[in-house]
Amino acid sequence: MQNDLRSKTVKAISHLGIGSAVGKLISLGTTLLLARLLSPADYGLMEIAMMFISFVGFFNEIGMGAAIVQKRDLKQAEVNGCFAIAVLLSLVLLLGTLLLSGLIADFFQHAELAAMISTLAVGFVIGSFGAIPEAFLRKEMQFKAIAGVNILSILLQSVISVALALAGLGVWSLVWGSLVAAAVCSIGFFLLSPWRPRGRYGIREAVDLALFGMHVTTSRVFWFLYSNADRAVVGKLLGAASLGVYGMAFSLATLPSSQITSLVTNVASPLFSKLQREFDRLNAVVIHMTRGIAYVTYPALLGMLACSQELILVVLGPKWIECQVPFGALCLMGLIKSVDPLLSQVLTSIGNVKKLAAYTALCALVMSLAFAAGALLDGLRGVSAAWVLVYPLLSVKLLRDVCRLTGMSMRAYYRCLLPILCGALAMVAAVLLVRQLLYALGLPVAAILLLEIAAGVLAYLAWIIFVDRNAVQEIRQILIDLGAPASRFERWPFIRASRS
Repeated sequence: MQNDLRSKTVKAISHLGIGSAVGKLISLGTTLLLARLLSPADYGLMEIAMMFISFVGFFNEIGMGAAIVQKRDLKQAEVNGCFAIAVLLSLVLLLGTLLLSGLIADFFQHAELAAMISTLAVGFVIGSFGAIPEAFLRKEMQFKAIAGVNILSILLQSVISVALALAGLGVWSLVWGSLVAAAVCSIGFFLLSPWRPRGRYGIREAVDLALFGMHVTTSRVFWFLYSNADRAVVGKLLGAASLGVYGMAFSLATLPSSQITSLVTNVASPLFSKLQREFDRLNAVVIHMTRGIAYVTYPALLGMLACSQELILVVLGPKWIECQVPFGALCLMGLIKSVDPLLSQVLTSIGNVKKLAAYTALCALVMSLAFAAGALLDGLRGVSAAWVLVYPLLSVKLLRDVCRLTGMSMRAYYRCLLPILCGALAMVAAVLLVRQLLYALGLPVAAILLLEIAAGVLAYLAWIIFVDRNAVQEIRQILIDLGAPASRFERWPFIRASRS
């Protein structure tokens, strides 16, 4: 990666990362508070409603935002046409959702779902006004602006949701909070974007972007199906309460990977598009970003797995202890799911969205069958086992597809992750040893959790400094790209690593 592009990328990730971290802290605090104000059944109903809303939402702008980011030369008329199509389509989706909401409620046997889904569907129209402006912000890598809007939306959503929950509105506190967040995002993106819908609306000129976007949307739809098939299966076969337990476990287990991975892939989208004709550089960037994600997510996921019992008891409370089994399985699944979205982004950026759509279709079919079989055989544990046993096999196919198209080596890909995985496993060993000693001393659960975390952090830092010294140099380069003087790193452990 050239120095200017690397520096711009690192700064974009830092802006988005800081915004994501602040937003996630606010969201996490709100979730933990709402977990004590609302019941698992409330969360289960919201999970069911959001499954349908999220699915329909993929068609809200039919992938035209991704097409705008990917295409190099854009004309005002065709972008105006995309905006018009997005708004008109959102109205059609709103009407269709209103007609189908009753059927969804009857299927899951919860009458309240009809009103919830109908209200949430208003977000389609709200979101359509911000989709194209947000795409322009992403294309120009204006992630500082995006991060600011996201933080504001999460903050207002949290305030509204908590206030309504305290007022006794139950699950509707989550519904209205979601609509507030959508409105803030659309208004913010529209105001900050350099694009405005001026001049002619070229509907015909927008067709090419829409066709590319349809392939992207197809892959997203299949991705959604296999990513949410577990929730649909649990909600239908095991009930709303079990879905609430599973949904909370999923939210907590995917917290590190979803946030870190999403911020990196958001930056990767315009970056990979710039390198779409330079496979050697593209592959090097993919390996570099993959390691960067793993350095954070691998120890976080395995660390949460090691102290899952204490984490759930302290953070969520005893009524959520059923989360432990699915939580542990989902932490293991996250080791793969935290890094492979970059591979999907490669296929999109080089214009091979048909290959991605075929892969996600396969995942949708295989994972749906696996979840159904798991739920029938062993309830929540069976659904969790499907993620751990089946999903890794599918991820190998995705990597093979990318390697065949770009010339990247599968061995090099896995080799770059091996030292990080070994470091995370060494950290787990240290945590389990400390855990055993602490329980023998009879300490409170909260104290045990804090000391486990401290032991894990120290063990992982020791591994990075004394064993995986490439990490020290990568951290040094990132800090320099962010503007720190190189002279500050003429000290231990940077000097020690550079001389090894």
